[in-house]
Amino acid sequence: KDFGLTAKELEVLQLLGTGATASIMGKQLFLTEATVKTHLAAIYRKLSASNRAQALSIAITNKLINE
Repeated sequence: KDFGLTAKELEVLQLLGTGATASIMGKQLFLTEATVKTHLAAIYRKLSASNRAQALSIAITNKLINE
């Protein structure tokens, strides 16, 4: 199940797993911090997650990202 995540959302999700902040993710992906936060909100909504830990748990369980 891919949860309807876009390629960019999957990139953000992978970086989320590294513990990167929205600011750091933005620099790595050449996005503004606000854009990263928009992607994070979409990720949480699509995964039905309420926080970073829950989103990562769902992503790892469904093999959306590497541990």
